[in-house]
Amino acid sequence: RNDLELLCEAAKTKRFGTVQLVNYRNLLIPEQETQFAAITFLLDDGSAFLSFRGTDHTLVGWKEDFNMSYLTDVPAQRSAAAYFEAQCNTRRSNYILGGHSKGGNLAVYAASHAGADVQERIRAVYSFDGPGLDDATMASDGYAAIARLIRSFVPQSSVVGLLLAYHPEYTVVKADAVGLLQHDCFTWQVLGTGFIAVTELDVSSQLVDQTV
Repeated sequence: RNDLELLCEAAKTKRFGTVQLVNYRNLLIPEQETQFAAITFLLDDGSAFLSFRGTDHTLVGWKEDFNMSYLTDVPAQRSAAAYFEAQCNTRRSNYILGGHSKGGNLAVYAASHAGADVQERIRAVYSFDGPGLDDATMASDGYAAIARLIRSFVPQSSVVGLLLAYHPEYTVVKADAVGLLQHDCFTWQVLGTGFIAVTELDVSSQLVDQTV
């Protein structure tokens, strides 16, 4: 419910006011257990930020999340890779990819499965409490090629961001909610131009990670 208000406030600022939003795509296909959405932000420096949506409130979206726990890839991941490829074919830009929750997973997956010529145009990949990847992708040459570009952020009581094979390096962000509610990034604490970081995950988060 805060998304529209945030978008309107961002549009009033010098930093984001001139950013263009293009190439919105939204797929919801129950028969294929597919829930995917993405949009491209054209930045003032000529680069493009590809933003991938996380899980929505549909049963299809949740079912696809569960499928991700045991399938090598799911339709949304393949759609993310195809979306990235399509953007690269339409403009010669440098790219930043990112997303929250499942969207973070999709961003890293798309970057990992891009061709070497495309990967050279990636500036960074942001995962905001996004679950990790399957073992095959983590062990791939494609992942190795972009691993240094991944910027992973998780709240101090993270659960989702530590699922599957998650990234070994991440920043822990201070949040003002309790437990799993910290997955809502509106609870993450910001100071100036960055997040307020803490040194380690909460004990509860470490226990859930070990248990899962």
